[in-house]
Amino acid sequence: MPAADLNCHATRERSSPSGILRPVLYFALAFWLIVGGGVFLVALTGGPKGARRQLHSESGVANRMRMTGFAVVLAFGLAVPIAVAVANGHDKGRQGPGGVTLTSDQATGRQLFAHSCATCHTLAAAAAVGHVGPDLDLDPAVVGNPGFVLNAIELGRARGNGDMPAAIYTGQQARDVAEFVAAVAGR
Repeated sequence: MPAADLNCHATRERSSPSGILRPVLYFALAFWLIVGGGVFLVALTGGPKGARRQLHSESGVANRMRMTGFAVVLAFGLAVPIAVAVANGHDKGRQGPGGVTLTSDQATGRQLFAHSCATCHTLAAAAAVGHVGPDLDLDPAVVGNPGFVLNAIELGRARGNGDMPAAIYTGQQARDVAEFVAAVAGR
């Protein structure tokens, strides 16, 4: 069994629905923006009867200008919310508590911590509320000290109320978890 699979309790694989729902949300957003824009234009022209009457009474230049204006408003009305939604989705994994921006290694450490450590340890930054191992937010030896955390990952710990097996993670994965925990503990 690989070292990464050893943990205090079996963990469930967490899957994010955002990858599945994102295209549906974009479609719904676009649909309602189009419907809202259409309702707005009909309201500006005096309702359905007024819209028909005005459409047939204005010159071709006025109609082209109105359609161009509508196209520009529609384009920006769709482009801006979609761009914001897409941009917001990329770096959520690198946002830590208290305004900490995680490095890519620390973000990887967050995922690894959630997979194998969160069932036993409490760490607010990982939304972990384990009761077997120590509360890492309250342990002064952990805060800002990746060496201590790395030592615990590599050698394991036994404090009477549970065992942390040695080598849960090794190499770069162990360093990533240690860096993440040290960066966010106590925040």
